[in-house]
Amino acid sequence: MSEFLIAVRGLRSRWIDLHLPTQNEEPRPYGERHALWFRGQGDVNWGLTPRLWRQEYIDANEAEIRLEFESVGQQLTQPQRPIDKWQWYFLMQHYGAPTRLLDWTINPLAALYFAIRDEFERDASVWIVDPWRWNRAHVKYLYGPAIAGWEETQKYLLDLEDAFHTERDEKQTEKKWPVAIEPPHIDRRIAAQGSKFVLFGRERNMIDSPAINNPKGGKTKHAILDKIVVPKRSIQALREELTQVGINDSTMFPDLGGLGRHVAWEWQRLKSPKRKT
Repeated sequence: MSEFLIAVRGLRSRWIDLHLPTQNEEPRPYGERHALWFRGQGDVNWGLTPRLWRQEYIDANEAEIRLEFESVGQQLTQPQRPIDKWQWYFLMQHYGAPTRLLDWTINPLAALYFAIRDEFERDASVWIVDPWRWNRAHVKYLYGPAIAGWEETQKYLLDLEDAFHTERDEKQTEKKWPVAIEPPHIDRRIAAQGSKFVLFGRERNMIDSPAINNPKGGKTKHAILDKIVVPKRSIQALREELTQVGINDSTMFPDLGGLGRHVAWEWQRLKSPKRKT
């Protein structure tokens, strides 16, 4: 874990060596101007594509999914019922319904946890995005993470009635590239995980953007996206270290389900032979 944190701390130095623009070259009067966002993935070869557009949901209709989740979910969210389309959409993402959202976090250790929580046959990875640079490069007049409901975000998520009657295709938006967006903390999971979101437009993979990692100079747009590889041989040891500092199922999912999974994992590891790392 110490090696991972060293890699995180060295990100900005790496970007300078690659002649990439960095936030601290141009200080801005915002509270989180230095915050980077992190995303853990269990397979180093995966791109950055939201669940709704993956192969298993190739024929999915987003408007139908939203209607079913909201209509049935009314009775399951009382007394803290979501009050608008954005809160419903963020809850859909956190409870497993397919959306155009991709989860990120401001906590690099939380991202590492999600990268290694389920063991795959390949190395894992933690992606890093500079949300300030991303929005500045992809969304006109937006110079930092967006807030749900802002004018710049309205066309990314239609009102449900409009979503059923629009002449737009099934992508449900006229926007092209994703936008980095701050969620309201309406659910304990969102707060516990330090959650942030990227909401997609028509393009289905963030890494396809031509603005990524362009060098300084000229008039080229700049968006910074980087990746730390987590070797498969280190995953078991990392899981042990993370739980020692309080990053595990019970803290990332602060409910009985999360507690149950963590207790089960603790007892399973007592029965498992130690692996070499």
